[in-house]
Amino acid sequence: MASKHLLEIERAIAGLSTREKLWLLERVARQLREPDEAELLKMANDPEIQAEMTAINQEFALTEMDGLQSA
Repeated sequence: MASKHLLEIERAIAGLSTREKLWLLERVARQLREPDEAELLKMANDPEIQAEMTAINQEFALTEMDGLQSA
């Protein structure tokens, strides 16, 4: 069941124009994505993860050209 606060928000949204609703929806979506993006950036800058990615790339470097013919 929705809380009283959420029902108030829903009523307020009903009074918005389509343009305002789209703006609000985009803002909410951005707020939901930001923590994921921040976490990915943190992982990308982590030296341990960078070292692991380097090791993985080196491990598969020889197989990257498998099945490909040179021109």
